[in-house]
Amino acid sequence: MKRILVIDDDTYICSLLENLLKKNGYEADTAMSGKKGLQKIAKEKYDLVLLDFRLPDGDGLEVLESIKKISPLLPVIIITAYADVRSAVKLIQ
Repeated sequence: MKRILVIDDDTYICSLLENLLKKNGYEADTAMSGKKGLQKIAKEKYDLVLLDFRLPDGDGLEVLESIKKISPLLPVIIITAYADVRSAVKLIQ
């Protein structure tokens, strides 16, 4: 079973994604901050991370860089409710 970690400070989004993933056969876990997400990644194995770009304790780019230091091959998908082309280009680079 694939394990997916959702890192988002919005409880509704975390709950929605967790329930959707579980209904589709995935094992899902959530973290409400970048720090908590990084702690979980350091302790447990995940197959994918869904990472909110705007978090209360740092932006998605900072968290992404920290994730890649812990687990360089772990795929990360950045999610956001805000449309910002400059941020998207920066993340892709």
